Amino acid sequence: MADSNNNIITSGLRGTIGKELVFRNWAGKTIVAKAPCKRPGRPTKAQAVIRDRFFMAARYGKAILSNADPAMADAYRAVLQPRQNLYTRALRDFLSAPVVQQIENGQYTGQQGSVITVRATDDFRVTEVCMEIYMADGTLLETGQAVQQLNGLDWTYTAQRDNPLLYGSRIKAIACDVPGNTGSLELIV
Repeated sequence: MADSNNNIITSGLRGTIGKELVFRNWAGKTIVAKAPCKRPGRPTKAQAVIRDRFFMAARYGKAILSNADPAMADAYRAVLQPRQNLYTRALRDFLSAPVVQQIENGQYTGQQGSVITVRATDDFRVTEVCMEIYMADGTLLETGQAVQQLNGLDWTYTAQRDNPLLYGSRIKAIACDVPGNTGSLELIV
């Protein structure tokens, strides 16, 4: 891919020439690239999954562009990076799942009212963190929503039930972002 500083020949040029070259205008520059071509043969299963995911991301990006939810479009606009537009920002958010970075269980004693802190991040916004606590034998003891802290990164969950067999218990945190992607982390106590 090459770029031109809008000289007299390529100034404002846009489109395809002979199915060989594509000219685009981006951030005040004319970009020249090789024209895309259709790949021969059928896609593999992995390629089909990726194409389907990208198709859904494109639909999400177009929905944000259509201003069905102006507040969401404004929120994406507020975090645009250089040479990024609203569509590509929404597309990136759809394709990026949140990450649960850590579960801090130092205050979790297995008693009702003890606290678990979770750090969850996303390239845009984590909307909720769901907690699951499993007893040592694998039985689901409780599930609930964590509460976001003022720093915007940490979430706290207060245990609702006593866990008599703390050793070997499992704590699972599941973070969700705006498009509905999830990321999780498990910790064995």
